[in-house]
Amino acid sequence: MKKEDRVRGPLNVVEIEESKNEMIKETQRRYFAEEYNKLSKNQKVGISSKLIKLYPRLDTEGMMRSDSRLKYPEFLPYDTKYPVLLPRKSPVTELIVKDAHEKNNHSGTNQTLSDLSVKYWIVAAGEQIRDWGSKCSECKRMKGHPKDQIMAPLPQVRTKVTMRAFSNVAVDFGGPYITIQGRGTRRAKRYLCLFTCLSTRAVHLEIAFGLDTNAFLNAFYRMVNRRGLPVSVYSDIGTNFVGADKELRELVQNVDKDKIKESSANRGIQWFFNPPAAQYWGGVNEIMIKSAKRAISAILTSADISDEELITACTGAENLINSRPPTYQSANVYDCTPLTPNHFLFGQVGGQFAPDSVDDTDYSPIKRWRHVQELVKHFWKRRLREFLPMLAGRKKWFQQHRDFRMGDVVLVVDPEQPRGRWPLGRIVEIFPGADGHVRAVSVRIGQSVLKRSITRLCLIVPEEED
Repeated sequence: MKKEDRVRGPLNVVEIEESKNEMIKETQRRYFAEEYNKLSKNQKVGISSKLIKLYPRLDTEGMMRSDSRLKYPEFLPYDTKYPVLLPRKSPVTELIVKDAHEKNNHSGTNQTLSDLSVKYWIVAAGEQIRDWGSKCSECKRMKGHPKDQIMAPLPQVRTKVTMRAFSNVAVDFGGPYITIQGRGTRRAKRYLCLFTCLSTRAVHLEIAFGLDTNAFLNAFYRMVNRRGLPVSVYSDIGTNFVGADKELRELVQNVDKDKIKESSANRGIQWFFNPPAAQYWGGVNEIMIKSAKRAISAILTSADISDEELITACTGAENLINSRPPTYQSANVYDCTPLTPNHFLFGQVGGQFAPDSVDDTDYSPIKRWRHVQELVKHFWKRRLREFLPMLAGRKKWFQQHRDFRMGDVVLVVDPEQPRGRWPLGRIVEIFPGADGHVRAVSVRIGQSVLKRSITRLCLIVPEEED
């Protein structure tokens, strides 16, 4: 063709249709080579051919069609009576499926298949349509599920023996509770601040008069003065907890380092924060918040209460929770008294179950202290035998899945927005656990980098396919 004979401008409908037909015929020659050669020689396809049930034939343009049983109805168009045969997993078939899938607004398999059946007969059409649906980025955004991973082993802080309750604690807030202020109608919000021991599952309840850092620190120091200074604290990444951690770090830096070494009670506190919007990371204290709320509600019912009455109810709920047996409670009267968190609390060894003395012999303070220490050691041994084996099994998340990798494109779940507005992000950092599995990552969304749990992420494009 000479240069001056070339047609310029956009393609018209006829040219597009002719180009598509040529690509379809080339695809049929390549994927149905044996059947096409026989049909081009006016021979029938072999009985072992996978197209034998479709009774293929070539039309006047050399395109392979199915000579279906719908040839007589006059109201049907020609393409429906003699649909074009297409193989599975060919690029041309994938493009045709993609076009029909998008024209039907990313509908399901049946709707797309119904639209394609008007003109085409695709071998294993349902599987071909589902294959494309799994690749469609829009469908991944609208139908993708948040990831999960096999349940992690218990951290060392949950299993080691410290011989002191509340040396490793988790803290969380609950509420609010509305209290009356005097005789007037003014009311105020009060919040439940719960500290739970990660080793003994004992709880300590405080009432916070606000959600700011100062209110939390006041509740924290009240707990410390009665339970002792913890070594490590685990909490959500709430602004009040972050502020408390900052102030405690500044306090430790301003204290004489020699005094810190001399006194174990003035050690710095190591604070660990869970990723945002990852409630299951704090399941050890979330379940205790639920128990505390139930106990307080049972005590207060629906009556109007004052601050004093709320604090009194919290102490009663605390004692009730700490008297519960976390281990299996036998019905045999000859078995040991069930182990409770009260057995481990300082000054309350066994709570109401432990006698003041084992006999009438007078004890010196030193002997009495050693006796109490022996009792405490006995309770920790019972915990090792009775309580820890109950934590061995996994209640959910039994299977291992592909870990997130740096470079993965993900959809970040935002419960406050409809699914169509969830932002896309790219993983820039991963945080493997002690078992090597990734359960928290850093995601870049625009110019921001956020730390998120994998349960808040939907995988869109893996790094190896990017």
